[in-house]
Amino acid sequence: MASDTHDSRRWEKGALLVGFVSLAVAVLVAHGSPPETYELSIYAETPLAFWLGAGTALLVGVFVGLRGAGRPRKLALALGGLSALAIASVPVLRSYYFFGAGDSLTHLGWAKDIASGRMGVLDLLYPGTHTIAIFLSDATGMALNRAILVMIMAFSAVFLVFLPLATWTMTHSRLASATAALSGFLLLPITNISVYQMAHPTSQAILFLPLVVFLLARYLVEADRDELLVGTPTGVLMAVASAAIVLIHPQQALNVVFVFVSILGLQVIAKWWGTREGDHPLLALQTLFIGGAFLVWAPRHERASGAASALLNMILNGPQVGGTVTQRAVSLSSIGGSVPILFVKLFLVATVFCGLAGLLILTGFLGRIEDSPDVSAFVRYLGIGLVPIGTLFTAYFVVSYEKLHFRQLGFMLVLITILGAIALSKGVERLSTRYSSGSARTALGVVMVVMLALSVPSLYQSPYMYQTSSHVTEAQMNGFETAIEYKGSAPLIGIRGSGERWSDAVLGYQESRERKMAVGSLYANEKHPAVDENFTGEYIARHYEDRYLAYTDRAKQQDLQVYDGFRFDRDGFRSLDSTPGLSRVETNGGVQVYLTASETNSTA
Repeated sequence: MASDTHDSRRWEKGALLVGFVSLAVAVLVAHGSPPETYELSIYAETPLAFWLGAGTALLVGVFVGLRGAGRPRKLALALGGLSALAIASVPVLRSYYFFGAGDSLTHLGWAKDIASGRMGVLDLLYPGTHTIAIFLSDATGMALNRAILVMIMAFSAVFLVFLPLATWTMTHSRLASATAALSGFLLLPITNISVYQMAHPTSQAILFLPLVVFLLARYLVEADRDELLVGTPTGVLMAVASAAIVLIHPQQALNVVFVFVSILGLQVIAKWWGTREGDHPLLALQTLFIGGAFLVWAPRHERASGAASALLNMILNGPQVGGTVTQRAVSLSSIGGSVPILFVKLFLVATVFCGLAGLLILTGFLGRIEDSPDVSAFVRYLGIGLVPIGTLFTAYFVVSYEKLHFRQLGFMLVLITILGAIALSKGVERLSTRYSSGSARTALGVVMVVMLALSVPSLYQSPYMYQTSSHVTEAQMNGFETAIEYKGSAPLIGIRGSGERWSDAVLGYQESRERKMAVGSLYANEKHPAVDENFTGEYIARHYEDRYLAYTDRAKQQDLQVYDGFRFDRDGFRSLDSTPGLSRVETNGGVQVYLTASETNSTA
């Protein structure tokens, strides 16, 4: 027996050595391969050695983390977490200039405005992430665009660290917390539909949620008894975290309010039922605090009240169930994809966790969880907390409002990941009564590896999900900066987007919107949409006079390589260089800019 234990320890130590070396090599390889041009897929362009090294480290983290004990188990889980963080931080490791070609560019513009003093912190609805990036930039001297990428990396680390800590606080089970750590590696809330691994405050708020849940669990089980003049240390930290999530993104803070109210209601009812929830400290003070913080902060900003009014009006005007999904289905079928295939790629693992969480919640409310009363209580807490969030998800889905239902789903998936991890640990415990504990844990390890293989390819946008990478190159930014500087009075138009986001990033949000640099796109023009057979240089020259047509290499590769010429084909792009009256005035490898001259148009 002693010999078996000794051999096991040697195997664990050897595996950990291989894992840490593999991860170190992977990080060095990634750091030594900065991109030279725009990369269509972060997966294809990142060196294979990185993926092999990080994958090896993840495998060691999974199996030693489940089968090991003591220090090797902790080191394995740390190794796995570092590997997951490395994968979630490829843009930082590979020194991307920036990452996030949509909303993230506007957030870069807001950060520039705050840093320069053109905009006050209190003037922005969600200044949390921007001020963190500005602080990092000021403290380290790094450029603001890179500081934002490091900020995103920090929020990913918060998610990976506090998800298992929250589970441990609820269950005090090593197996459950280890399973939660491995489940965290999946980063299920990052769906790339309204929740992204890029500068996007609602996404960062969702990744911040495990810290709030961890402090909530500690508060409810009274992990610290030393009281301050007002409250406990955990209560104070929880109040700080509550205020922080309001500043990171009020919409997700409102979700936290709904969860807290639901838990408080369950506690009040439990005092009559006599269940464990009635013995926990009432969540009244913390609920009042975060609710008050939300009410003080959010109504000051037009964006918050406008979203609530729009949702209410759309509900009153009648449902448009899944309108966004229907539109995307038509487009997907045109380029050879389908909604069911995309659903499997993006949501199969999340669906499995939803099923596991649902079974556990049902078991918890039926009182059939054979464990400590606190575990049953927390299952019921999280289960009841999902009810109002699920209701909002349904409301947003019914009216198809701005894809906000997927933001609700991202929030829900944090709680579902914890519940699913607890359910998996219960399943392993049950299997261990029929088979050996080692066999049951190995089976769970195999399942986790399969789910990781399904989840990692959907962490970043890529052709795998019929999208292009959100990689932003310095050439793209410089190209738009030059175009804006020398364009004169003629406005910019784009292909699918107007270019307004680029203007925000170059000039700062305030100046960009005051100058109204971008006025539309070929795709969205209702009177003369230059798409399909109309996407020709001659059509553009005739109908778009005194305009600068600007597009990035990303936009061109998206239409030609990912969408296979759907709407904008190769012949149309070629015709831009051979049409009288349409002059190419700038090209730098990242951006192409054409000018349509009014004199030529009038002659035509």
